[in-house]
Amino acid sequence: MAEKADLSTLRKLWAALLVVLLAAVIARGLLLASNTVSFHADEAVVGLMARHILEGERPTFFYGQAYMGSLDAWLIAGGFTLLGDSVLTIRIVQSALYIGVVAASFWCAWLLTRRVTAALVTGLLFAVPPTLAALYTTATLGGYNETLLLGTLIIMLAYTLVQVNLRSWWRWAALGFCAGLGWWTNGLIIIYAVPAAMLLLTSWILQFRAGRGWIAAGGLVVAAVAFLLGSAPWWLYALQNDLAPLRFYIGGEQGLGADIAALPFGERLIGLFFLGFPAALGLRFPWSAQLFFPFAGVVVAILFIIAMIAPIRHRVLSKDGRGVLWGMIGWFMLVYLATRFSSDPTGRYFLPLTLPLFILFGAWIASLSRRWLQVGLTAIVLAYFGFGQITAASAPPGFTTQFNTTQHIPNDHDAELIHFLEANDLTRGYAPYWISFRLAFLSGDTLQYSAALPDKPGAEYRPIDERYPPYRTAADSSADFALITADTLGLDALVTSHLDSAGVSYQVQTIGSYRVYYNFEPQENAPRPPF
Repeated sequence: MAEKADLSTLRKLWAALLVVLLAAVIARGLLLASNTVSFHADEAVVGLMARHILEGERPTFFYGQAYMGSLDAWLIAGGFTLLGDSVLTIRIVQSALYIGVVAASFWCAWLLTRRVTAALVTGLLFAVPPTLAALYTTATLGGYNETLLLGTLIIMLAYTLVQVNLRSWWRWAALGFCAGLGWWTNGLIIIYAVPAAMLLLTSWILQFRAGRGWIAAGGLVVAAVAFLLGSAPWWLYALQNDLAPLRFYIGGEQGLGADIAALPFGERLIGLFFLGFPAALGLRFPWSAQLFFPFAGVVVAILFIIAMIAPIRHRVLSKDGRGVLWGMIGWFMLVYLATRFSSDPTGRYFLPLTLPLFILFGAWIASLSRRWLQVGLTAIVLAYFGFGQITAASAPPGFTTQFNTTQHIPNDHDAELIHFLEANDLTRGYAPYWISFRLAFLSGDTLQYSAALPDKPGAEYRPIDERYPPYRTAADSSADFALITADTLGLDALVTSHLDSAGVSYQVQTIGSYRVYYNFEPQENAPRPPF
C-alpha cells in the first residue's frame, strides 16, 4: 500500500513541482520566442478545423480521415475565442497542454516511487525534453499533447486503484473516461491503456482468490460505461459511416495494416532501434537520420539503458510500478513492429515512451547514494536535451515536422505570397497539400486552393490530400484561377508541360520558393489538376 508523506516531504514535493513548472514555462517561452518552429499544412488543418468549429461545423476526426479525433481542434477553438485566431494561439494552447503533461508526469513519478528526487528529475526531463518531444508538443499534428496527458492520468488512476482503494468508484469512472477520450483522440492511447489494464487484471485475480472479486468487477462496469461516454464521438461516427474508424485500424485503403506487409521485418527493427529510440532520446532530430553530437548521445543512451535495467536491483519502484513501466515499453515495441507505425521515420509515435523512460531514469537517480552523482548524471542528460533544442533552433530548417526536408517550405515569404494573390484577385486555384492548407489558414480562408497538385514530381494525384472538399468546389467554380508550386517540391516541369501542351500562355511570379502561374490565355483551355 502507498504510504502517506509527512509534512516535510510534502513541502519538498511542492517546492520541487514549482521548480519543474518554472523550468518548463521558461523553456517553452524561449522556444516560442525563437520563432523557429515552422508552420506546415498538418498543423494548418487543425487550425482550420478550430476556425470552422467556431463557424458552426462539427468535425469528429482530422479532416479527410477516420482517425485522430478533433479534441485538439475543439481546445484550439476555445483558444481562438479567448486570444484570437492565429498560429501563436495554437502554440499557446499546445504549450498550456504540455505544462499539464509536465505536472502530471511529475505526480505520476511521485506516486510510483514516493521519492521527491525521482519526481523532480522526471519533471525536469519533461520540462527540458529532447527535440522530438519539444517539436511535437509545440506544433500540433492533432492530439499528441492530449494523448500524453490522458495516458499519464490512466497510469496514475490504475496504479492508485491497485495500491490504495479498489472501491474508489470515481477513480474507475475517471479511468474509463480518460481511456475513452484518448481512444477517440489518438489510437496511441493503447500504449498506456493496455499495461494499465494488465495491472488491474492482476490485482483483480488476487482479489478474486481472496473472495473479493466483486469489487473489481463493479469497478470494471463503471469504467466501461465511462469509456463509452468518453469515446462516444468515435462510436457515433463509426455507426453512421460503415465502421470507418474500425476499418482504418484493421486495414483497408488507409488502414494501419495497409502497408505493413510491404515493409520487411528487418527494416521495422532498424526503425525501432536506429530511428525511433534515438529520436526519443534526442540522439537525432525528427527531420534527419544523422546522429546529433554522437559521443554525448551514446553516453545519454547508455545512461537510459542502465536506468531501464536498474530496477532489477534497486527498490525505489514498487513491483507494480516496475511492471507498468516495463509493460509500456514492451507493449509499445510489439505495437510498433506489428503496425504501420513502423513506417514513419520521424519518431513521433515514440512520444508515449517518454513517461516510462523518464520515470525509470528518475527512479535510478533517486536510488544513488551520492548527491554529486545524482546532480551530475541528471545535468548531463538535461544539457544534452537543451543543447539539442538550441542547435535545432540555430540552423535551417529550424524545428520542422517535415521528415523529408526537400518538402520543407520555409514560412519566410508566406505573407508576401498572400498579399500578391489577394492583390491580383487570385483567391482560387490549385496547389500541393503542403501549400494549400497553409495559405487557407494564414489568409483567414480568403485563399481557397484545392490540394489537387501532387507533392513531388512523378507522384500521382491522391484524393486524400483534398481534405476539405469545399476548397475543391471553390477552385473548380472559379474561372480565373492560379496554380502554385514551390521549388522545394520540384513541380514546375509538370505544370509547364501541361500548360504548354494545352497551348496556353501564362505569366509566372516568383516569390521566395513559391512560383505562381496565372493569367492563362485562353482561360477556358487552361488545364486543371489532377492532370
